[in-house]
Amino acid sequence: MKTAAKVKRHDYLFLPIIKILPRFITPNHISGLRGILVLPLIVLMWLHFYKLSGALYLFAALLDALDGSLARLRNQETKLGAILDPTADKFVNFSVFLGFLFYVDSSVYKGLIIPIIAADTMLFCVAFCKYLIKDICPHLPPDHWFFSWIDIQTIKSIEISRTGANIWGKIKMVSQVIVLSFLLIFDPETSIWVHEKYIFLPDKLTLLHASFPLLIICIFLGLMSLIGHLKVIKFNNKETKNPA
Repeated sequence: MKTAAKVKRHDYLFLPIIKILPRFITPNHISGLRGILVLPLIVLMWLHFYKLSGALYLFAALLDALDGSLARLRNQETKLGAILDPTADKFVNFSVFLGFLFYVDSSVYKGLIIPIIAADTMLFCVAFCKYLIKDICPHLPPDHWFFSWIDIQTIKSIEISRTGANIWGKIKMVSQVIVLSFLLIFDPETSIWVHEKYIFLPDKLTLLHASFPLLIICIFLGLMSLIGHLKVIKFNNKETKNPA
């Protein structure tokens, strides 16, 4: 019997929206919609409609929070949703990080997004492998074609205590949403010259420069999240002993 999902306090913020959503709309549908939004987001950034793309990115971020609340309040959490939700997150954030390369001429920014994207890619690969081993492989028959690629005994020797996002990954996601939405809505090169309001700051300090410390924090949080994912994986090398 499926146990009820643990509802969080912030889930009730979306209760008015959830009440008017038709029952046939599931959290996985919302995650899929976020994945579809990647294409118009890239097009808008390529056309330099950054404020509009910023609004669309914030809408995608709200959908990210909505699908989790919907899953818990309606008890619709699924194993597929556990991998579909972070997959949509990665696609949306990748598209924005890479989209900035069209108009941000900064070697520092380029140097910072490379490790962020690398960390997110590793996080996605590790999370997908955990999902595959813990939630998919146990339900496959022994003669399934998948086990012709990977030995079934190797799969059984891997013990995964939990799947899904950890606290480091959630904080990283919030940090990335803050940085990317500000850089999209406010032109990081020209709109906000921070030193004009705060003259004690260095001359020509823009929002782009102010985002660098947060991007560094995102790299740190990504590495901590990756460590957290790896910590729940254990390899049981139990050798069977034949009686003499």
